[in-house]
Amino acid sequence: MKPSYTKKNVEPVVVRKLADDQISLRYHVFPESSYYSGGVNYEASGDTLKVVIDRCGISDKCAPMAKTLIPLDDKWEAEVHLPYRGGKVVLVHADAEEQVFP
Repeated sequence: MKPSYTKKNVEPVVVRKLADDQISLRYHVFPESSYYSGGVNYEASGDTLKVVIDRCGISDKCAPMAKTLIPLDDKWEAEVHLPYRGGKVVLVHADAEEQVFP
């Protein structure tokens, strides 16, 4: 899980609880000509869920753990649903780590 995007490139990030065991994470997809974000990768460690926004080459195979659920449109947003067992959700950027939930 290597972060490629800076915090500024994916803002705004909105996280909301969907159910006791699931959250939604919505973020801005940074517009590039040769790359895109098709979803996120994540790792649970103790009471923390670390999330990295995946960066995929347009001609490469891309298999993020959680794929975006909405088609890319003129809003340039992606939304993924992630398992949630309570605790902190930390979004890992190339330049920072940020707790995004709760």
